[in-house]
Amino acid sequence: MATTFHLFPFLPWELRARIWELTVEPRTVDVHAKRYYLETKENIETAPSGQQAYARLVSTTPVPATLQTCRESRNLGLYQKGLSEVEVVPEGGESRYIWLNFDIDMIDYGRDDLFNYRRAAQPVKRLKYSSRKFHDRDVPVFNLFENLTEAHIDCFDEDGLGEWYHTFAPYVLKCDFRNIHLIQSENNSTITAQELEEEIQRREQADFEEFANLDPVPVSEMFAGLDIDSLMPTLLHVTDIVRNTEGNN
Repeated sequence: MATTFHLFPFLPWELRARIWELTVEPRTVDVHAKRYYLETKENIETAPSGQQAYARLVSTTPVPATLQTCRESRNLGLYQKGLSEVEVVPEGGESRYIWLNFDIDMIDYGRDDLFNYRRAAQPVKRLKYSSRKFHDRDVPVFNLFENLTEAHIDCFDEDGLGEWYHTFAPYVLKCDFRNIHLIQSENNSTITAQELEEEIQRREQADFEEFANLDPVPVSEMFAGLDIDSLMPTLLHVTDIVRNTEGNN
């Protein structure tokens, strides 16, 4: 069966453009900011202090085939040069970039700190990253991705899931909770932030109702077994200390 359509260049321009558009498919694009020192090439965490730190953008995701086919397909603007703001290069150096379609591509930062990508956050609409630990400073960084419409966050396990919720839930996020997918990769489960919030609220309501339905305990039973007489000297001594402290103030 023929795999080459030799008459493609003779099709109307509008039809060719539409065909090129149909070649664009959603991808998961892995991204890593490799940070290093110029003098030693050592990792930024281990190299001596006082040296200028640099960052290099790395991705193992291939360049889309559409961009490698011909000039016509490249000039349609189906992909944009992105994330070059992440790079910190020596003077005179040239920043790298990654070809992205921000509308449909999922950018996977792996276990990198999102803080490293804050300068390139604005155009990102779909992202993924992994972390077991979450901190309050993560919230404003996450909200720098102000055009975010979908997020996939691998919390690894139930502890990570709970930590994400207690860190992020008190805040208003730019991304809708219904579109934040929280993954527990260790047990292969996923839940949205909205579903998690509703589940926790149900648990809290059930705990409250269980407590409210408990039979009240009489005061006499609460103090049953206590020798009040033996405790009186200690209570009186504490009372005297409080009074003397108040008098000195």
